Amino acid sequence: MSDYQKLFSLKGRRALVTGGTGGLGSAIAAALLEAGADTAVCGGHPEKAAGLKDLAGSLGRRFLSLRCDITTPQDVSAMMDAVREGFGGLDILVNSAGINRLILAEDYDDETFAQVMDLNLNGLHTVTREAGKRFFIPQGYGRILNLSSVKSLIGTTENYIAYCASKGAVNMYTRQLACEWGKYHITVNAIAPTFVRTPINSFQLDDPVFYKKLTDRIPLGRIGQEQDIACAALYLCSDAAAFVNGQVLAVDGGLTAMQ
Repeated sequence: MSDYQKLFSLKGRRALVTGGTGGLGSAIAAALLEAGADTAVCGGHPEKAAGLKDLAGSLGRRFLSLRCDITTPQDVSAMMDAVREGFGGLDILVNSAGINRLILAEDYDDETFAQVMDLNLNGLHTVTREAGKRFFIPQGYGRILNLSSVKSLIGTTENYIAYCASKGAVNMYTRQLACEWGKYHITVNAIAPTFVRTPINSFQLDDPVFYKKLTDRIPLGRIGQEQDIACAALYLCSDAAAFVNGQVLAVDGGLTAMQ
């Protein structure tokens, strides 16, 4: 294997993907497995990871599917214990768990706003803090990747007030943690995708008027695909990106360049 192949390989690494039982998290988890990493995923429905378990078995990788509510510190602590028991440690964390609620700003109730912020930001912090304290800081190595959104970079008329606020906060969280934890040789980056078909947005993408309005704004003329996001994730989780830190990478077909 050449030096460059080694840099992009994740052989021997151990990864955890929150929200890894569905949506983009599942695609990223599959890519991590194929690149060589033993991989754990967590979510509210661990049984949905059967396909990933089969993939891991075919590749000879260790795999864990864990039930965890990342807004509950006790759940997060138990998840970290399970990762240590199953893998002996952790090298990569992908924070993919997230929710959205489409409500007009003037009608957005406090409880729902707090729910979105709690999962998208507070839960992300709880998982990241525990991974850092238990694994990354003591070993002097770690790769942290946060899933943001182009809606953290540009506004929209589509009733995303809490989601946009949470993802904008994720961007600044990413930059600040990169500054604080760089001394431990931990990199912290984020991916900001445009629309990729997932269970939480398929109802919008099935609307031909919405779909055309969206793709007309993207220079490449299409929405994202799971592979687009997974490939970016692989790079930022590998040693090929060892000097990339505190960055928010827009994987958007040029959408933000058009604004």
